[in-house]
Amino acid sequence: MTDKSEPPRGSQEETVKQKSERLKAARLQAEQNKEARIEWANRKAAARRKVLGDGKP
Repeated sequence: MTDKSEPPRGSQEETVKQKSERLKAARLQAEQNKEARIEWANRKAAARRKVLGDGKP
């Protein structure tokens, strides 16, 4: 059984530059996911307000 928290590695260790690039890409993806969740929540809230007749446009 392998430890799933470890990233898959080839036959050699990851260099500092490779690790930096991987982490930068992971941060960017996390930020995009966060923004997508916020947008989804805002659309859902707007639809709820529209249905319930909150009075705001």
